[in-house]
Amino acid sequence: MDQSSASVAQTTRDREAEGTASAPAEALTVAVSPSVTPHASFSTHNVGWSVLKNSAAQVTGRVCVALLRLVVASIILRGYGKGIFGEYSLLFGLLTIADWLIDFGTTDVFVREFSREPQNGPRLLRILTAAKIVQVPAGFVVLAALILALHYPAHIVKAGLLGGVNLVFFAGVLVYRVLFRTTMTMEREVAAELISVACMVPMVAFVAAHRGGLVALLCCHLISRAIFCGGCCLLGKSRYRFSLEGVSRHDVSWGLRSSAAIGVIGFLVGGYEAIDMIVLSKLGSFSDLAYYAAAQRLVWPLLMVLGSVGATFYPIYAAYWPHRQQQFERTCQRSLDTVLLLAGFGACSLLAGADFFMRLLGPDLAGGAAVLRMFALLCFVKAITSTVGPVFYVVKAQRKALQFIAVALVVKAAAIAAVAPRFGYMGVITAALIVELCFATVPAVYLVQRLAGFRFKWRAVFMIAIITLAAAAAPRLLLSARGLPAAVVAPTVFVLLAFLSGSVRLSELRSLLLRSAP
Repeated sequence: MDQSSASVAQTTRDREAEGTASAPAEALTVAVSPSVTPHASFSTHNVGWSVLKNSAAQVTGRVCVALLRLVVASIILRGYGKGIFGEYSLLFGLLTIADWLIDFGTTDVFVREFSREPQNGPRLLRILTAAKIVQVPAGFVVLAALILALHYPAHIVKAGLLGGVNLVFFAGVLVYRVLFRTTMTMEREVAAELISVACMVPMVAFVAAHRGGLVALLCCHLISRAIFCGGCCLLGKSRYRFSLEGVSRHDVSWGLRSSAAIGVIGFLVGGYEAIDMIVLSKLGSFSDLAYYAAAQRLVWPLLMVLGSVGATFYPIYAAYWPHRQQQFERTCQRSLDTVLLLAGFGACSLLAGADFFMRLLGPDLAGGAAVLRMFALLCFVKAITSTVGPVFYVVKAQRKALQFIAVALVVKAAAIAAVAPRFGYMGVITAALIVELCFATVPAVYLVQRLAGFRFKWRAVFMIAIITLAAAAAPRLLLSARGLPAAVVAPTVFVLLAFLSGSVRLSELRSLLLRSAP
């Protein structure tokens, strides 16, 4: 305990020495005595129940969103073939980088500040709104420059530029995302997104039936984003409406400066996630890209669930650190165990039924089952990174995160460029998995443990990994089952083994489900 406390104190002094930007004193700063616990922006009567309720709403909604996006992908694949689907997926990868630029770390920073000082929430949201007015044009310019620099065919350039207009609407979504996350009402954003994607399905089906091109498909995405933004405004207007009242240039400057380190990290993360698609599009074929993108789409439901649950814990981290060290440590451990259990549950089904899932999108993709299995393993590894990563922002260690992510991006780009021409999409996914494990997950865990002054307990993590592999192999070894039966049996076996091994305890479930539990 003494050693841990000393480490935390040293970390605090290091952060102060680095001169981390803080909110304008006269408007946003609230003096907090070390002996006074800051108020949270959510109810702390039963945090476990709040997390469970919010996570369940998000998981349900996100899964529905991801499944609808799979329907969109299937319509495009069956209507246009692997070539157009590969181009469409490539543009989505590029738009992801632009999305990161529009966020540029502001969501994490403003959620952190809002969680610590909820009485300043409305003013923080107005500052964030003003910052987006600056960020949208800058993001569009960078996107256009990237698309033009890569020398893609004219129809891809035109579709990409049209898709870039969606950044206006995404900026509005991000403002309300901060509100929903800090008040633990993320189900409102999920509902708005679900409606927008549901509207996109008939639009894409109509375009495909009339043989519209890539530009028409991106137009559907643009309209869907507009509906998403409108839904967030409607569901959040009782607490906030877009306004610039009382916001000065100094406030906007503070917001952007405070988010700069996280923003650069986010931009690098966006590039890190998109680099495989970009390199494969230049050094491979669009057919290879289609196999890779299809597998990537199939793991999206799982990744969205993991991201939703991880996002639920973020405001709790921010509220507990640094005044409630023990609660902070317990929350970090519980979040890691919870997310990995969900990752194992989904990954074992993907591993066991990979050929079935690939055929769902299109009969020609059955040969790509191996790449989906590799993506399932990658999801499990990413679950650790994505859960541990937000702690960097809470303890204000953005510079440390920036360093190892920059190294990981360079190594991943070099590795993928080396293997893509010879080994195609299988070489790319293998390189991505190795780089994620060695240059992202391991450094992230090491640095978080050192900076936050505690150590994760890894016994449960290793047990979950073993259970995942055993559950994936069980249908074939015990029942000779393949396809859909294997995909159903594997998670059933996983749940059974999780209870038998003690990875999940009934007592913990009861404490979460009882609202009145302490």
